[in-house]
Amino acid sequence: MKRRHKRGVYHFFIVLPDRLYPFSATINGRRVRGRLAYEFRVSKFERKYGPGHLGVLINLYRSFFHIIASVAAIILFALLARQFFGDERALYVLLSAMTVLVTYQEFYYHRREYGQLWRKGVLDWLSWVVPIGVYLFFLHTV
Repeated sequence: MKRRHKRGVYHFFIVLPDRLYPFSATINGRRVRGRLAYEFRVSKFERKYGPGHLGVLINLYRSFFHIIASVAAIILFALLARQFFGDERALYVLLSAMTVLVTYQEFYYHRREYGQLWRKGVLDWLSWVVPIGVYLFFLHTV
């Protein structure tokens, strides 16, 4: 199967963690960082365990980005709900829509387009949705 080169804003955010990978790797005696180091580590795990396997550290690293993005979305949606709708129910609608879209993304789209494994989809989904649950829990208890 020939892989087509993906472009656009969505793909930019998908590969952002690859570009910002802070750890280094030695490839052919040369120390590299960023995307090259990331791709080297991923290929190392995929050769050993098969396609889609990234290893614990890379999964945790990518989950960190999901959590940051989820918190940013929560803040954005809270501001939008307050500014444009003036009603707390709008926040629930926006966060529910986000949960539905993340569910589609992790369990259908990423499996089809990127060959993502089920357990990675579950980890990514939890990284997106748990911050929403924590936010809603504290919204009602404070």
